[in-house]
Amino acid sequence: MASILDNLTEKMAKYILLDFDGVITSHRYSLKCYREHAEPNIYGLDWFDPECIAILKGIVDETGAEIIVSSSWRNLWSVQLQRIWEYVPMPGKLAGIVPVWILDKKEAIRYWLKQHPDDRYVIIDDDDLGLDNQYRTDHRMGLVDEDADKIIALLNS
Repeated sequence: MASILDNLTEKMAKYILLDFDGVITSHRYSLKCYREHAEPNIYGLDWFDPECIAILKGIVDETGAEIIVSSSWRNLWSVQLQRIWEYVPMPGKLAGIVPVWILDKKEAIRYWLKQHPDDRYVIIDDDDLGLDNQYRTDHRMGLVDEDADKIIALLNS
């Protein structure tokens, strides 16, 4: 019986609903880039923190999760988001975005979750959205090693 449950769990889709600012861009890294007069990343937007990106890659590698953009950056055209994925480069597959026509991020995430009731997910955001399966980061540091194990456990449980 356990092997049947294990097989079902492995076949469930897994998603990371990903905020950018305060998760893969950090206040710490942005200050460093600003002090060094670094050019902003693609589209003149904030600097992506390579340490945060590496941690996200580890989470994606351990879980097989795909990325759903829940950030305010979801307002970029899909072509622009795909360019970010290639430019940075971002880990994992960009599988979609929460609806842009719902302006409130929390409500957009709720709508997306209603459309995917059987999927496993974790929401990674630096704001407290008050939603289930949310992992909150510290915007000053972004995604850190201590976050990874907890997020992996949420997705693989």
